[in-house]
Amino acid sequence: MVNDRIACFLTCGYTEAGAMQFFLRKINDKFEYKQYLPNKTIKKKGDSKTIKPDISGLTGDALLEKVYTILAKHKEEINTCKAVLIEDDLDGRFHNKSDEDIGTYKSNIVTQVRKILDNQEMKVFLFFASPEAEAWFIADWENGFKSLYESELVSDLSYSERRFFVHNLKKYLSDQILKEYINDIEMYGYIGDKYFKLSDQIIHVVESDVKNYLVENNDNKIIAEKIKKSKHLYYSKKLHGDRMLKSILPQIIGKKCRHYFNSSYLELVKFG
Repeated sequence: MVNDRIACFLTCGYTEAGAMQFFLRKINDKFEYKQYLPNKTIKKKGDSKTIKPDISGLTGDALLEKVYTILAKHKEEINTCKAVLIEDDLDGRFHNKSDEDIGTYKSNIVTQVRKILDNQEMKVFLFFASPEAEAWFIADWENGFKSLYESELVSDLSYSERRFFVHNLKKYLSDQILKEYINDIEMYGYIGDKYFKLSDQIIHVVESDVKNYLVENNDNKIIAEKIKKSKHLYYSKKLHGDRMLKSILPQIIGKKCRHYFNSSYLELVKFG
């Protein structure tokens, strides 16, 4: 018996593990999204949510090997699902790859999933965050980073001070980090032969770069110093990523992330 469930395998980070199912339901709410990987990060009161150490951070080939192992172990159960969905960060994996190379990479995954399940009819969705999920939080700025840092989570600043910081954060990311990729964010990563990890860049920009820039260049030194001293202006995948994943809108991301996200998004919208 086939049920209205999609078997989900996610890149093993805290952002995706905590809220990806919520995000997927915004794309298509006809299905239950059962998370097979990573383990759930539901925490007991007073404890930090955790991902098992042996799978934490799994991505790329290591993630796929784990997916294939779980598919084989739970073959009968997963064959009752309507589809298999694999989500992963690209982190520059397709840099300088041709469309043909990328197509072959994807088709090989689909072929292997169907072979393990012994089910050539199984629908397989491949969702790639490029370069990372943070690209989605920038693409839907209003519901991503803007919403996060204008919220009362930053409780040691007034609302007007939080808005001032967010305005300068967006400008700094655009002018100093993303530059020519601001309107093509999925292609960000490699500058020459060097790879710049987007999440690391954001951590540094939020925690120090924008604050230092304001102190050095803003006429209102009192506000600039207050922002610099804020204990709540930082970025953590573990604390902030899943919050933004619950608030961003996939239809907005689809318009900005056209290379990899949009086709999978539209495919899932129409499914079922």
